[in-house]
Amino acid sequence: MNQSCDKCEASFMPEPGFYIGAMYVSYAFTVVIFTVVSLILYFFVKPSDWVYLVAILISAFLFTPISFRYSRILYLYWFGDIQAKE
Repeated sequence: MNQSCDKCEASFMPEPGFYIGAMYVSYAFTVVIFTVVSLILYFFVKPSDWVYLVAILISAFLFTPISFRYSRILYLYWFGDIQAKE
């Protein structure tokens, strides 16, 4: 991750430990992903319990990079005093 924005020079690391709060946002993303996968399986496939477990583990593995990046971006916008520019 870059230390600052190339265009506006805004710091992406406002203070040490700033992104610890982003773990809560990532947790919320993970809960939503697990819930969606479980509901899709329940309503369309009705599999056994081990299929739920495997599907949730695979979805967690696949969506972790996306969840990590977007949770940090959202946390930075919400609490880092960075405004979106058009």
